[in-house]
Amino acid sequence: MTGPTEQPDSSKLDAYLDGALADDQRDAMAREIQASRELQAEVELQGRIDASLRRTFAPSQPPAELLSKLRDAASVQQVVIQPRRRWLQIAAVAVAAAIVWGVVGWQFFGGRGKTPNYDPNTPLETIYATSVDDGFKPRWVCDDPHEFASTFQTRQGQALLLADMPPGTKMAGLAYFGGLSRYTTAMLARVNGKPVLVFVDKASADTHPAEPSAKSGLHLFRKELGPLVIYELTPLDHPSVMDYLYLSEVPPAKE
Repeated sequence: MTGPTEQPDSSKLDAYLDGALADDQRDAMAREIQASRELQAEVELQGRIDASLRRTFAPSQPPAELLSKLRDAASVQQVVIQPRRRWLQIAAVAVAAAIVWGVVGWQFFGGRGKTPNYDPNTPLETIYATSVDDGFKPRWVCDDPHEFASTFQTRQGQALLLADMPPGTKMAGLAYFGGLSRYTTAMLARVNGKPVLVFVDKASADTHPAEPSAKSGLHLFRKELGPLVIYELTPLDHPSVMDYLYLSEVPPAKE
């Protein structure tokens, strides 16, 4: 009789995909992926998610009028000056142009052409505190069931929908803070005005995060739902949001 099938080790997959492993560890992980259909499927899924995120945060094209003004500002005027001073003017124009283009690059392209960084060592309570300090603003407000379910289908491989919540409890939107893995989907909600974060990921990505510190005043609740694991981080002493999420198929898009 054969023994139980050994489960492939996916604990280092994120570091492998980020290029953060040492050479020997990278080679060992590559061999595991080659030998495991499950890990191959995981790599393929995460590749699709990365591509989706890159499309979502693709650089915006600066307005044509702004580009025209910048080109005009950066043009070197043809003036008659003494030879010994010409290099000073050229240098000044070059520096000014570099500053202008640097500002434009930061405004239109900075941080928007790549997948957001994920630090696996960031505690959930730190993510919560940072989100609150930033105004508790979601990455996007998702009030369409098709888009809501599709987000979880793409990122976690399982569609979710949100049931009607009672008065005083409202979803603010979705965000990608990380949490359990770099693909964790976070839902922001408010319960009687108090901010609540719900982290959703595949059960296989569960890191069993540490309980929040006493000084944070937060409580962490865990729930398994089919192939998913859900954590609710809240200032309340009971979960108020996670139980309204339920497994579903992706509903048809609105016409």
